[in-house]
Amino acid sequence: MDNKSVVVIGAGPAGIATAIQLKRSNIEPVLLEQGEIGGLLRNANLVENYPGFPDGITGLDLVQRFKEQLKNTGVTVSFERVAELEYRDELFFTKTSKRIIRSDVAVIATGTKPMITPVPAVSDEIKNRIFYEIYPILGIKNKNIVIVGAGDAAFDYALNLSENNEVTILNRSEQSSCLPLLLERCMKSDNISYLHNVDVSEICDEGLYLSVKCISNDNRKKNQIKTDYVIFATGREPCLDFLGSEFNTNFEYLIRSNRFYMIGDVKNEIFRQTAICVGDGIKAAMKIYNTLGR
Repeated sequence: MDNKSVVVIGAGPAGIATAIQLKRSNIEPVLLEQGEIGGLLRNANLVENYPGFPDGITGLDLVQRFKEQLKNTGVTVSFERVAELEYRDELFFTKTSKRIIRSDVAVIATGTKPMITPVPAVSDEIKNRIFYEIYPILGIKNKNIVIVGAGDAAFDYALNLSENNEVTILNRSEQSSCLPLLLERCMKSDNISYLHNVDVSEICDEGLYLSVKCISNDNRKKNQIKTDYVIFATGREPCLDFLGSEFNTNFEYLIRSNRFYMIGDVKNEIFRQTAICVGDGIKAAMKIYNTLGR
């Protein structure tokens, strides 16, 4: 069993900021990540509200800068999936795919996971062409893509993918819920089509392509769209599957103790912004230093 002062779970912007600030305070954190560094930022077409980049910066470019800063600061990311986080005897026990880490402080920066939308008749054969995030297919070209959703993510995904592909956005409602700026940009793109008041009823395998069958909520007219990929951007929820049952009863106590932190998207509901995540991470690290380091 490894004994550490602080475990940070998740290497998105919030977890990265926490680890860097802790390192600056001479506290050596364990930074755990089950997938890739950067979290949802890897999907972002253009980050325009992060100070220091007057022309904006792509999500992948900002992630690369975060990686360089981690390296320069001397913070190592351990690529391990967290199976369970337990709390007992005034200590945290983080069970990963490789070890158990005992720590005085635990920081949860695991972000969100997609809410899986049930769609009839999605066979196993086509699941590898249905996505809930876009970073796995960012390099594709000359494809047709359907994006289901009407929020910021759906329209940002469309802008990102439309540089080299034809994109259709399907909104089941009359109004979009995205920033007006994103809607305006999508409407100006020759490679993006936008249909509203449309429900997806079925996704079928047609061999070389997928057939997305839709029904208009206005007149119940049926439509069929041929596409290579389907992306659902229909909501997200906190990624907390690994928390042990004891957190249900000790949750508020642990937070008040300044030894348990939830930061970034995992707690910020719809306010999912890189700058907010970074601020959360730095604030948490400073509070940890006041608790452990002085």
